[in-house]
Amino acid sequence: MKAKHELLTKKYIITYLAYLLVIVLYWYFKLPFFNFRSVEFYIYLMIVFSLPIAILYACIKKKFEKKEKNTVYTTYIYKKGRFEKVTRNIEEKYQFSTLVFKGIFLVILFFIIVIMLFSLTGLKIFNAKRYANQLEIKEGNRDDLNTVFDYNAKEVLLPLIDKDLAFRLAEARLDKYGSQFSIDYENFTLISVNRGGQTELLRVTPLEYATPFVALSRGDKGTMGYIEVNVITQEAKLITYPEGEGLKYMPSGIFDKDLDRHIRTKYPALIYKNKYFEIDNEGNPYWVIPTLKKEIGVFSGDTPKGVLVVDPRSGDMNHYALEDDTKPTWLQRAVDEQILAMQANHALTYKNGFWNTLFAKKEVFQLSDGYNYFIKDGNTYYVSCVTSPNANDQTSIGFITINLKTKESSFYSNPGITEMRAREIAQNDERVKAQKLSSTWPILITYHNEPTYFVVLKNDVLSQKIALINVEDGTLVAIGDTLDAAKQEYESLLANEGAITPSEEEKEVVTVTRIRDLGNKIQFMTVEHQDVYFEVDVNLSLDARFLQIGDVIEITYKKNVDYNLVLLLTKIKE
Repeated sequence: MKAKHELLTKKYIITYLAYLLVIVLYWYFKLPFFNFRSVEFYIYLMIVFSLPIAILYACIKKKFEKKEKNTVYTTYIYKKGRFEKVTRNIEEKYQFSTLVFKGIFLVILFFIIVIMLFSLTGLKIFNAKRYANQLEIKEGNRDDLNTVFDYNAKEVLLPLIDKDLAFRLAEARLDKYGSQFSIDYENFTLISVNRGGQTELLRVTPLEYATPFVALSRGDKGTMGYIEVNVITQEAKLITYPEGEGLKYMPSGIFDKDLDRHIRTKYPALIYKNKYFEIDNEGNPYWVIPTLKKEIGVFSGDTPKGVLVVDPRSGDMNHYALEDDTKPTWLQRAVDEQILAMQANHALTYKNGFWNTLFAKKEVFQLSDGYNYFIKDGNTYYVSCVTSPNANDQTSIGFITINLKTKESSFYSNPGITEMRAREIAQNDERVKAQKLSSTWPILITYHNEPTYFVVLKNDVLSQKIALINVEDGTLVAIGDTLDAAKQEYESLLANEGAITPSEEEKEVVTVTRIRDLGNKIQFMTVEHQDVYFEVDVNLSLDARFLQIGDVIEITYKKNVDYNLVLLLTKIKE
């Protein structure tokens, strides 16, 4: 049968239809980036061109059949663990289907070779210096560290519960929606928002569809909303929208409401990896998606390019360049933290070349095994200490910070202990071991100009204690049931070391003019002190718990930089 007639047989027509279906389904479900710097793009091209090129190859080879004078040919087959030489009829060599399969094999082999060659262009052995220079890291000293991380400046927010405990609170808020919706631990973003002139530290997560059937039944209604957890007051809220006005474009959505599919429809060439859920200061939800470009070789050298902001309710989206000043001011994760951490590790490892990492190992460092966030002035900083590659080394040479809004990175030289060592110190304290508490990953602050690890000690349900540990050698360890108690003990330790001058207790009769309820704490101002707050634990006394504006009280307090700590409070009866 002639090739052109064979191509029109039922067998081949079914093959064409199946082939077209594979192309469509692969794009629909895999959603490859249409970008020549993406491996997925070449895999998709391989699938698209494999059959047409194979058929063209078969047709060309078929023309040589009549010129073939031999009646047999020699080939090899794999049998019983080895290749054996066999003789075949020449007609088998030019069988059209055989030629098509051979053509498909050659196309696949070609693309595999291309992908391998392109991948070689990004190897670190050839590009170590380029990897090391991808992230510009500014140098800072101890004074710079104190300026940026100064807890006394009243600009730093510290979470009193970690991600695990916050997630438990969020799960409890699912309430009656638990059968239809779920929340994702991996997508539980730490952000700060400004409300009524006050900055709140929150973790936020959207409600996702529990199953594809729920997504199908909800149609254009979307999920009900999102959950926010205040990691300072430990208050969890479920924010819901009226029926039909919910979050429609979601990772768990289906068909055109799938978030990735929605993005690829408008921006097929944009490359990205992680997606973050954020809210603005008014509580409006958004998907924040840092976009990437490849700087080294063809497939390597991921670096921030811009940020894509998607409204999950309306589907509206805008792409901003990283340096674009018009991008929303509330944005806190315009860059992918995993990409920046990788770049920081490359800068620390390869600054003296690739071979140095194998032999001399001069000034080869890396980030520690963990990290945490530092929130200040509406900016989120990725923070990790810098240590040697030696797994047994529990000392650091300083800290690297990365602003997740701007990509600005700094290294602060400050020798001391690693975060892991600080965790061990906190957990091995006798006041903690008896309760079998575990430690969260430490947060770096400076307190009275002393670089300090802030650590929350917790059980499976609640945060139980706060620890403050000096970074220099971990010998100053203050642990309290509250942050105020830990700070008071830490100040005493610093005073004993001569690092600060201890404040004297003062006693005074004052009149309350303003009260601010902080849950377990109350802050108040007085007629006699209009420029500073006094803070008191509500469990100190009944007078403290039921304090009102206009009350005349006698207080004993210690002066602090950010507020005065009340040690005794008694209401003076009229």
